[in-house]
Amino acid sequence: MDLTNIFMIAIVMVAIVLAIAEVLKKTFKINTQYMPLTSVVIGIFIGLGCWPLSEHPLYVMLMAGFVAGLTASGTFDLLKAAKKEGQQ
Repeated sequence: MDLTNIFMIAIVMVAIVLAIAEVLKKTFKINTQYMPLTSVVIGIFIGLGCWPLSEHPLYVMLMAGFVAGLTASGTFDLLKAAKKEGQQ
């Protein structure tokens, strides 16, 4: 098992994590400073939920979820910065 598999799984999960994080942010009025942590936790839970559906071991799915959460939080920060720049 190499990192390529983890990254391929994480790429698929990023959109799901980003969408769920945005819904939770709007629904529960989560402060933006907690969004990276929220995205990582959501990614881990998504990886855990996808584990029975895949042929990969649990640690691979949890790591892919972790990577997806980190990627989604980075994407969130990039979108936030672009939105601020567009308003000026």
